[in-house]
Amino acid sequence: MRSGRAEKSGALGDFRMSRRLRFAAVLLSIAAAFAFGFMMYTHSLANSREALLDSASDQAEAGNYAEAARLIDRALTLPGDGVRTNEMLYLKKAEYLQKGGDTSQALSIAMRVMKNTKEGQQEFDDAWERIVSICSEEGEYGKLCTLLEGCEVESIRSRYYNYLVYDPVFRDPPGIYEGDYTLIIESQGVGAVFYTIDGTSPTDKSNLYTDGILLRPGIYTVKAFFLNRYGLSSNTITGTYQITE
Repeated sequence: MRSGRAEKSGALGDFRMSRRLRFAAVLLSIAAAFAFGFMMYTHSLANSREALLDSASDQAEAGNYAEAARLIDRALTLPGDGVRTNEMLYLKKAEYLQKGGDTSQALSIAMRVMKNTKEGQQEFDDAWERIVSICSEEGEYGKLCTLLEGCEVESIRSRYYNYLVYDPVFRDPPGIYEGDYTLIIESQGVGAVFYTIDGTSPTDKSNLYTDGILLRPGIYTVKAFFLNRYGLSSNTITGTYQITE
């Protein structure tokens, strides 16, 4: 009788132990699933656009511009966050590349953003700002002038007009004038006008125009050009003036 009770008690104990083990296994499974989910969540946060951009900024502050640009590339593979457009990220990459010395690729990226956006978009203005910055840094004023001349957006041309080269203009058209006559030459931008009055081609060693050219009776072939502060020359303008007594 006692043996039967002992067996029954032992079986009951085994059953309870089995239940505890199963319960423990379930708890362990839940804990493992939670830990895995939390790990995946933190991993996704660490690899979000915002996190990658923050990391890129940290790398740039440390002077690691190549790594900063690489992190931007990773961010560009992720879905947009509704705040920063891909064009914004490309311009940030161009900034890091420029600071890292890769101005050629930086300029290429900025120009691509400029062509893919339009007037009124912040990215369009920012792209032009980056283009001007890169060309100025590299002394590529001729290239910058050509780009601006091809730009049909007046606000951009006006903002960076000092990088353009405008032909000077005679205030009065060539012709016959009576008495001592002062010829006025008008120009735009920051620079200087050089001129000759004997028909020879002017250079930057010729007469520097200041506040008018006094022409006494005679015939003069006036030639002039504008030289901007960045060393770019305009076309030479020509006019023949006959001054009578």
